[in-house]
Amino acid sequence: MEAKSPMHLSIHETIRTSICKNIMQNGSFTIPQISNDTGISITTIAKYVTDSISSGLFIQLASDESNKKGRRANVYGVNSDSHLFIGVEINNFELNIAMMNFIGNIKKKTSDGSFIFENTYETLDHICTAVETFIKDAATEGVDTDKIMGITFNISGRVNTERGTSASLFNFEETKETPLAKLLKDRFGKEVYLMNDTKAMTYAEFINFNDKYKNMLYINDSWGLGLGIIINGELYYGKDGYSGEFGHNHGYDNNILCHCGKMGCIETEVSGNAIIRKIIERIKKGESSALSEVVEKKNYLTPTDIIWAIEKEDSLTIDIVSQAGNELGRHIAGLLNIFNPEIIVIGGSLSLIPSVYFLKQIEVTIYKYSLRLMSQNVPIVYSTFGHDAGIMGACLIARRRCLAL
Repeated sequence: MEAKSPMHLSIHETIRTSICKNIMQNGSFTIPQISNDTGISITTIAKYVTDSISSGLFIQLASDESNKKGRRANVYGVNSDSHLFIGVEINNFELNIAMMNFIGNIKKKTSDGSFIFENTYETLDHICTAVETFIKDAATEGVDTDKIMGITFNISGRVNTERGTSASLFNFEETKETPLAKLLKDRFGKEVYLMNDTKAMTYAEFINFNDKYKNMLYINDSWGLGLGIIINGELYYGKDGYSGEFGHNHGYDNNILCHCGKMGCIETEVSGNAIIRKIIERIKKGESSALSEVVEKKNYLTPTDIIWAIEKEDSLTIDIVSQAGNELGRHIAGLLNIFNPEIIVIGGSLSLIPSVYFLKQIEVTIYKYSLRLMSQNVPIVYSTFGHDAGIMGACLIARRRCLAL
């Protein structure tokens, strides 16, 4: 289910949204503040707050000491553990699960580095079992798991969040008539949402900026290459939820087949998968690298291996990563000319590479190929969440969709 636009919110939803924004920004709220924000009468808001205190959602903290005249307004806060949300991030070689409370604090997190993704029903069942175990462990640790309101699964590729379907992964013939989100909801007995992984990362970064930027581009450079778009303070989905397939724009006449089935996608030259392919190819042609033994031993690499090699100052890896940064910057320059964003955030596993070898190359090329008026005051930064962007975004998306925030 999509988050409702402001014009479609009920009075109670409007009040709750305004209260939550105040809490996220200030840690507390007063009834006059919310009345001023929403234009709704103090009496109506007071009734809602009273009902929410009875249900355990809000608590009274103190009186507003800043009011020197007349009766001091009561200051209210949230019972932070009144609502809990779970995020599940599915990567090629890692499965991450986290639980977040109402105010955005992570209560519990786990990571399975032995996980290997395969697009099979058995893998989906394995993921579900891991989530069930995570919830049982939380209950054993004293968490009231009845307060879990929703679960978001981050999935790469084309995801229709509104319908709860994935066109890329776990789209099995025997279950294709039932949305994947519905199948998962039936298994967990909780609301379940599907989210494209890049959009989840984008949303986490946007929330973290706390309304500082209303127009933002997020580049997820991991195994593949995705784009998250914030326009006028809203995550942009597109008609079917498939927006942001930046990596599958045609960019090269290189005759390299992308996993999407097309030739020459941008992703075939600048993604983590492309960098790994190039490193392996050059090692097998006889070039020396700190990764030579790793390639000989297991015949594949991960983004973690890339970062390790750069820390070892491996010249081959640095050369290929720097080339990828230059190429990526050229393509981002085109996006900057089209969208005119306030900020560009580089995220994904490659954002863990020291900036001098990757981010700086991206910046230089963006400034070279973009219009000066477009780029002169646009920060180009790494994600503040780094490795945790996806799991944070998944939890925050669950919170948004459950509570219309």
